[in-house]
Amino acid sequence: MDDVKLFDMICSGNEESLIYIIEKYSKLLWIIVGGILNNVGTNEDIEECISDAYMSLWQKPKAFDPRKGTLKMFLAIIAKRRALDKYRQLTKIKIIKLDEATTTSDDDLLEYIAKRDLYSELYEAIRLLGDPDKEILIRRYFFEEKPSAIASKTHIPVKEVKNRLYQSKLRLRKALCESEVVDNGI
Repeated sequence: MDDVKLFDMICSGNEESLIYIIEKYSKLLWIIVGGILNNVGTNEDIEECISDAYMSLWQKPKAFDPRKGTLKMFLAIIAKRRALDKYRQLTKIKIIKLDEATTTSDDDLLEYIAKRDLYSELYEAIRLLGDPDKEILIRRYFFEEKPSAIASKTHIPVKEVKNRLYQSKLRLRKALCESEVVDNGI
């Protein structure tokens, strides 16, 4: 089925044409969006971006012009934009505004600075672990994924994921204790 015919069917509200488009382009869109959100988002984030691309076409079919490009390219661009937006959203760093910093007490500000330094040390120690330990640790403790989910995404057996988590925590504890960030009572 060509793009012009699909476009006409979408404009007329034919749901079967949308189903056809989803079956035809899902793998492509999964590759595009997954490539952007691979180390940042979850499968649900990827699916959400892909669904948004299809919904954009369904709700505003006139945005697609068959004379300017293919339906495949149109969906790919929308999915990529949604993925980049989601990437920015997931990686946004919280910044304290100057007003917030000046209205808090000195103790609160010192506590914030201490925590920020601790997080910097922790991040650096995690970064030095290297892959796949770094990825496994981040997925488990920052994204709260279960070891079985991590195993399926990293193609590492569940038992090895658990072992790597244990060993990584020991190495982190040692690195942080050596840098005197935390006491030995962890």
